[in-house]
Amino acid sequence: MYREILPISIILVIFAIALSAENMVITDERGELAGYWWAGSGGTVSKTIGIYSIPMLTLLVYLVLLAIPKIEVYKHNIEEFADQFWGFKVVLVFVMGVIYIATLLPNLPSGFVNWQNFNPIVIIIPSISLLFFYVGYMLNFTKRNYFIGVRTPWTLADEKIWEKTNKLAGKMFWICGVLALVSLFSPADLLLWLVLLPIVLIAIFASLYSLWEYKKAKKEHARQKEMREKKGKKR
Repeated sequence: MYREILPISIILVIFAIALSAENMVITDERGELAGYWWAGSGGTVSKTIGIYSIPMLTLLVYLVLLAIPKIEVYKHNIEEFADQFWGFKVVLVFVMGVIYIATLLPNLPSGFVNWQNFNPIVIIIPSISLLFFYVGYMLNFTKRNYFIGVRTPWTLADEKIWEKTNKLAGKMFWICGVLALVSLFSPADLLLWLVLLPIVLIAIFASLYSLWEYKKAKKEHARQKEMREKKGKKR
């Protein structure tokens, strides 16, 4: 449990930043903040939501991740990649913190840097890319469970299919990480497509791949059973 000090410390820092931001951020005449990535270009959100939504979401997600090993049916399997799972928690809350800071910066008063002209995307996208890279790494170590990894009826039915599917998905997440970085240099209209569409394609392709592997394994099992029956008859 002592290892949880690091992700908890990051979350506490995020909340400390939120409390400090209360008296620092600039609001419009309605008392709202620039929302940017979640409210659209030039959009605004209420000051409370703008300051506290990401910290609260980060805390909630972390608590859910903390509960997974306690409620998972395959507890032993979770323990087998406990180090990678812990790393995921650290990377996730760190990335959430970086995204949060990037979102606050355009709402800070100008000083040495004119923050009003700052585009949070230049920080948000590399952060998301880092998360993609780590997820790709972690999927190489995951064992069959109901919460983490590519979970389809076919991967959950067979450990070998789980391993093959998740290792393939891991490589695809690395590609997603690269595409996310490339999106920084693409037209704004393509940015979300290069970041979000590959995730949808991974989900579809991984599901179809696991089904294909399952059918292939089933045919092989039937073939071997038939061969054993033939040998038994010859005897």
